Amino acid sequence: MGRNGRTVLVTGTSRARGIGAELAKRLAGDGWDVGLTWWLPGDAGMPWAGGPDEPHALAAALREAGARVAWHEADLADPAAPGRIFEAIEAALGPVHALVCSHALSMPGGIMDTSPEDFDRHVAINARATMLLIRELARRLPEGAPGRAVVLTSDALDGEVAYGASKAALDRVAVAAAKELGPRGISVNAIDPGPIDTGWMTADVRDRARGATPLGRLGTPADTASLVAFLCSDEGGWITGQVLRSNGGFQVS
Repeated sequence: MGRNGRTVLVTGTSRARGIGAELAKRLAGDGWDVGLTWWLPGDAGMPWAGGPDEPHALAAALREAGARVAWHEADLADPAAPGRIFEAIEAALGPVHALVCSHALSMPGGIMDTSPEDFDRHVAINARATMLLIRELARRLPEGAPGRAVVLTSDALDGEVAYGASKAALDRVAVAAAKELGPRGISVNAIDPGPIDTGWMTADVRDRARGATPLGRLGTPADTASLVAFLCSDEGGWITGQVLRSNGGFQVS
């Protein structure tokens, strides 16, 4: 068992600069054992892609922090992947008590140039897989044990129609799951972290994002990790069914 006796599964942990890696490190520091999942082919060709050794370096860092660690690489476009991920993590670490979904497919495209295939893949990875992961958490959680699910969303609109639509669907999944699973002691919340530069921003995007944020800076993965850690803690258990804007007051233009 981890130092707090519980295991968290964090998705989307392929890149050292990514939000998922920071979430995993913060939760390990709070005493959680940590399960990881990622899909390196999903990053292939992206300008922000990291090296293939980065997720394994993260696992090593989490162990150095005192956590037990396990991982299972899987393509979340496959509806069978969530079950396989949970089976692998449970076999190594025992029951999963918390789920943090930071995975995402994010491709540019508007109404006129987004293909049906691209739209469907965004929905499959960003919304459907999140629903199935929450379902696995609920199915497998030991009776009487409190559960936590936190998912990362976005208010993206212009030029990212498939990504934005899939994240809007994810919001509804989170709120519906909170209502359905609340009687079982499982809280479910979504966090919109706002614009966080994890390697994908151009200089122009950075400037515009700063200008649209009252605090005058970009968000950091650590900003998101602080809220996720609270929601996964005992102290955060009274919060559920929320879509939380932890974005420095960023206003979409």
